[in-house]
Amino acid sequence: MLEVSLYPEHFYVFGVNVGQSVFISWCVMAVLLITITLLYFLVVRRMKPVPKGAQNFVELVVDGVHRWSEGKVGHAADFVAPVTMTLMVYVFFNTVIELFGLPPATEDINCTFAMGLCTFVTVNVTGLKFRGGIRGRIRGLCNPSPIVMPIRIITDLIAPCSIAIRLFANIMVGGIIMQLIYAVEPIILPAVVASYFNVLHVGIQTFVLGLLTLVYVSEAIE
Repeated sequence: MLEVSLYPEHFYVFGVNVGQSVFISWCVMAVLLITITLLYFLVVRRMKPVPKGAQNFVELVVDGVHRWSEGKVGHAADFVAPVTMTLMVYVFFNTVIELFGLPPATEDINCTFAMGLCTFVTVNVTGLKFRGGIRGRIRGLCNPSPIVMPIRIITDLIAPCSIAIRLFANIMVGGIIMQLIYAVEPIILPAVVASYFNVLHVGIQTFVLGLLTLVYVSEAIE
């Protein structure tokens, strides 16, 4: 029977209910931290003028995200690109783990709302930093006229909810469709469809999250 719930699954650690999505996120972050540490000692500290192998991959990813961010937020890319990449990596790996039979953490709206809050903090901190403090941020909200300031404030406050609901709904719908396909044709069709929902679809949602973060930052510093 197909069931959909907005409440997180219970998961107990030493008798404390931390929630299934939180525990999964911890595990994913632990694996990512170990991987990043290995990359730092095995690749970053041994970088050569002519890149090859793993160094090529690392430079391609980092430089690609930085150039993409620079095209959206200009001179603020050095500050924003690392945060954007971190959010994208977190969302991608906490969703793609469904390929290994684990429930994605992003199926919990609490997780996606936390991503929205991270974007909200990034946008406002960047706005304060590159607009010259509170006065500059207020002037930015009044652009092109003070009349639009209430609308701009409401838009900024709605942004975390918008990101959270968009990401949660897309991931949840993908999971629902997969469950329906398993119920109708459990042998061949799921493997074909899963290649889209568990890889391409996840990549699209990760890209959209990064794009929205950069767009909101661009509006804050314009």
